[in-house]
Amino acid sequence: MDLCTSPLIQYIAYRALKDGVVQKNLPKSKELYRMKRDKMLEAINKYFPDGCRWTKPIGGLFIFAWMPKGIDTKEMIQSCIQKYGVAYIPGQSFFADGSGSNTMRLNFTYPSMDEIEQGIKNLGEAINQRLNK
Repeated sequence: MDLCTSPLIQYIAYRALKDGVVQKNLPKSKELYRMKRDKMLEAINKYFPDGCRWTKPIGGLFIFAWMPKGIDTKEMIQSCIQKYGVAYIPGQSFFADGSGSNTMRLNFTYPSMDEIEQGIKNLGEAINQRLNK
């Protein structure tokens, strides 16, 4: 128990753990997230321009990506949302020294497989557009 989380949410989590709901669904969830991770990695490999690199997570729910030098992901986020309908977390806040302005964190758990493909395609287009300015 804690003081900040809703007591109802805490009770639901408690029951899910106590009744084995989490353990029962864990294998299915892990397989689904593995498939989504692999789909996103495949799409990144297909649509991101040369000069980009990214992680292949063995745990967790995010892919961390580096754009070519000169791309500021914090500056690019609003146009990605408005023009391309895709969002990410600018990666600079994950660097203690303030570097990482050309990085982003991508989550693969929420979107469908088709949304992953289209979203990464759109993001690749946005990156290419920035590079060709």
